[in-house]
Amino acid sequence: MSKFAGYNFKLEASDEKGMINGIAMIDYLQKAKNAVCQICVSDNKFGSGFFCKIPYTKDNNLLLPVLITNNHVLSKDSLENDIKIKINGETKIISLKGRKKWTNVEIDYTCIEIKEEEDKIYTFFNLDDNVLDKNYSNANYLNHNVLIYAINKDNKLMGFSNGIIKQNKDPFFAYTCNTYPGCSGGCIVNQFNNNVIGIHRGEIITEKEKEINGGIYINNIINSIKQSKENISQKVKIIL
Repeated sequence: MSKFAGYNFKLEASDEKGMINGIAMIDYLQKAKNAVCQICVSDNKFGSGFFCKIPYTKDNNLLLPVLITNNHVLSKDSLENDIKIKINGETKIISLKGRKKWTNVEIDYTCIEIKEEEDKIYTFFNLDDNVLDKNYSNANYLNHNVLIYAINKDNKLMGFSNGIIKQNKDPFFAYTCNTYPGCSGGCIVNQFNNNVIGIHRGEIITEKEKEINGGIYINNIINSIKQSKENISQKVKIIL
């Protein structure tokens, strides 16, 4: 049974038709606000990011606490210095020295190891139950209700938006959630259990929908990271 910070949302957050239990959602938001951050790229540019624990070895036995965002938010050049983030209004400086770091332009993700005690970051999203199931196709998420947790451009605090997955084309998918500039790198969760299925990438234009948002499935990011450890000559860029 999937849990987040001791709270069971499998049964209580949302029913099979996507209707949200308001009391459960309020309780979850109090915890989720500490698992989503603003990434301060410059004085007038920022993006979103979130904290979760992912397997990064082939056997999935080791879980690594990480910060995940887009490559277009934190590129390879941005990973040469310390980064500044804000969590629930609190500013933190994350030193990148001696951390595992991965970034990929094509899939558009950047992943940075988090050291819980050093960084004083303890709240992480869980992965959706199906993410590591080799027999589960991403296409099965079509028409699923999802939520995006990201940073609101106006008050610079965490907000959320709900919608439905409309299109699927691995490693990307498209959904109807509304977002602002600055939401890139936000966390996309399965509304049924509030566990991670992807990362928000930005607005795209499709044949069927003039304006729709797109994201990256988290399992594709995890697989990319695993491959980069085994064969760094691939296009995946790994920085250790």
